[in-house]
Amino acid sequence: MNPLPAVLLASRLIPATEKLIEIGVGLGFTVLVAFVLQRALFLVVGRLERLITRHGHDSRASMQRARTLGQILRHLVTVIVAGAALIHVLQILGWDVKPLLAGAGIIGVALGFGAQSLVRDVIAGVFILAENQYSVGDLVEINGKAATVEALTVRSTMLRDFNGYVHFVPNGEMKIVTNRSRDWNRIAVDVVIAADQSLDPAIEVCRAVLHAFNADAAWRGCRAVGRTRTLKRGRLNHPQEESWRSGSTTRSRARSANSSRSSRARCGCTCAA
Repeated sequence: MNPLPAVLLASRLIPATEKLIEIGVGLGFTVLVAFVLQRALFLVVGRLERLITRHGHDSRASMQRARTLGQILRHLVTVIVAGAALIHVLQILGWDVKPLLAGAGIIGVALGFGAQSLVRDVIAGVFILAENQYSVGDLVEINGKAATVEALTVRSTMLRDFNGYVHFVPNGEMKIVTNRSRDWNRIAVDVVIAADQSLDPAIEVCRAVLHAFNADAAWRGCRAVGRTRTLKRGRLNHPQEESWRSGSTTRSRARSANSSRSSRARCGCTCAA
């Protein structure tokens, strides 16, 4: 068997020694640059995570949000850097990457049309996390459903309502989100005085009760008293987790204070978040 044809074929397939060295150096340099770039971007992502955690006062929710965003950004960085490095490697090996890029663009457009809802959900989830619209443990109202957030991902939000039912809501389907657990809520306490009682003393009593709330560190933030004939309303700003307890405490204090001044009072409460 004549080995000459095989030698000629191998010489055509395998470049010359100088060309092999050039290709090897190009490949090594590409891999090195890609690795350094990835690590540098990872450092930037890590600093961003620490910034988010520090801005959230090192709370559990802020750490979870920072970790989730960090994972998303690291995966994105890895995909972009690896894709760019692969294209450059193919160019070094002598491939014409233009048809490959055109085909990848067509495939991307097809996937974009076929997975519009998924892309919308992921983008909405990223903005929910980045803007800190709500976090795990918050009481929220989403699409008219009031429930507690039990889990939050870039794809969907898991809610548990008062009855214990679990709801899975895609992030892209949320139109209006009401967060009832952010900083403070407002509660309106109505105190109705009997018709044969003088209003001015009762108003002064209710105002004194609210001032006492202001002086109490546990209830600080109460303010403003208004009146409409025999109906007096006090508005309180209170910590979000104390909504019903602050209302009942205010009613009981107002009742006791008015009773001590011989005002026959009966109290009702309406709550406005």
